[in-house]
Amino acid sequence: MVEASPMIRRHDSPWRRFSWSLSSVPSLAPSFSSGDLIHLAKREEGEEVLQTILLSLAMDSSWNDSYAMAERYLTSTLGRLFNESEPLCLVIQKGSRLIAASLLNPDPDSANHLVSGPMVTTEYRNRGIGSHLLQASLAALQERGLSRVTGMTRDKTVAARHVYPKFGSISEVSSFIGVLDGNRKAKA
Repeated sequence: MVEASPMIRRHDSPWRRFSWSLSSVPSLAPSFSSGDLIHLAKREEGEEVLQTILLSLAMDSSWNDSYAMAERYLTSTLGRLFNESEPLCLVIQKGSRLIAASLLNPDPDSANHLVSGPMVTTEYRNRGIGSHLLQASLAALQERGLSRVTGMTRDKTVAARHVYPKFGSISEVSSFIGVLDGNRKAKA
């Protein structure tokens, strides 16, 4: 009988790394049928983007054991990327409220180009918004010159099962520790 180690840390929970060769991603349509338009976030929208992303995570029980770690990573990375001259973050609005966001890192050497991945608030899920936002994210990174993109998410989440596998991705079990270490080095 194999016993579980009492030293297992919560941030060692299963993760999946997805990668896409951007030459195989279908071209992006200008908008989708619901009339929602994807546009670039403005620098002054950084706090609202962060709140939208964190709300999406907080309302998803599959992130419960990793929420604190994800919050620290997203807060520090968003702060760093939104302090750059042109942050690469796609958002979708309904009225004056953000309902979805995808924070991206266009650095070719990044361990995680889809910093947040497509995050959709709970009441707007299951409408294809996440898939469309993923496609727009991949297209935006391709426009910035990337030919290969990676993104990480928790294993067995809706994103890992239904969103990230689209557009010809390849997935593998991974650890988020390397991404966190890379983020710490970027802040130094």
